[in-house]
Amino acid sequence: MRNITTNMAHILLPTDFSDGSLNACAYALDLFGTDGHTYMLVHSYMDPVPGYAAIVEMSSALYAASVEGMADLLQRFRGLEGAERAVVTTRVVYGTLAAALTGLCEEKGEYIIVMGTQGTSGITLFGSNAGAMAKASTVPVLIVPKDARFQGLRRIMLADDHTSVEPQAMRLLVELASRFAAQVTIAHVLRGEDEEPDARVVADYDTVFKDVDHQYMAVPGDDIALALSNAAERDNMDLVAVLHRHTGFLDSLFHGSIAKHLAMHTRIPLLVLER
Repeated sequence: MRNITTNMAHILLPTDFSDGSLNACAYALDLFGTDGHTYMLVHSYMDPVPGYAAIVEMSSALYAASVEGMADLLQRFRGLEGAERAVVTTRVVYGTLAAALTGLCEEKGEYIIVMGTQGTSGITLFGSNAGAMAKASTVPVLIVPKDARFQGLRRIMLADDHTSVEPQAMRLLVELASRFAAQVTIAHVLRGEDEEPDARVVADYDTVFKDVDHQYMAVPGDDIALALSNAAERDNMDLVAVLHRHTGFLDSLFHGSIAKHLAMHTRIPLLVLER
């Protein structure tokens, strides 16, 4: 198992106690390793009808069930390959998952969120929690499909919106590519037949990935998400990465009408990098 040691990270693992969330835990252990990192299993719960005194007893029952579920998941986590060496803690939090994770990420240190696609719903690309977290998070979010299995990291696709390059935001991607000797394909969906690459953007990418094997790909297509998904599947990508600029570009990847058609939801994880 390889370890990313340049930046010691706190890896947050949101869980609904499903097999999908446990699979995300296994993927995180394989990708990041344990040296220098800490793992935290996070579960949030809410009252069905908050604000009524009559549900105090129900709230206590929900908390007790959450604690019990977390204890069971921790035992399952410890049974994963490589987990015996992991430093892992647990947290059960009242409130929304997004609020819980945001609060944790405000503490000192570097954070990475790794979460699975929402449990049983096969046609939702990234479940509501995953999609909301990817769009709201201020730290990198790795979304692991329920059928994804870590089989090495050889080919990475970086979705490029061809506006500007953010070297700081690319640190995690550069480190992953370097550690696994992966090739990074910088893929840009053409907005028109006459579109030409911006020489300044290309030069900036060459600087950021100067020590990493990388190449460029122009992807034709009217729909960004579908075009990238088809290219990623065709070229057997192990990971798709996108920089979240808090614009409509990322939103298109989570649009419901697109999500149910995307091929990448079956096996290819998505890494959302933050500026």
